Amino acid sequence: MSKSQLNAFLAKVAADPALKARVDAAADADAVVAIALSEGHLFSPATFTRFSRG
Repeated sequence: MSKSQLNAFLAKVAADPALKARVDAAADADAVVAIALSEGHLFSPATFTRFSRG
């Protein structure tokens, strides 16, 4: 479930330059998770770290 939430969030980031700028400026995985939560997506910092690596 959280991987699908992460994928949905990353798709949203790719389509929204302002959101991408916020994510790019995030200090760490916790900050990215907080941004995602504010956009309606729920996943853990560990999920972000594990699945966002190329």
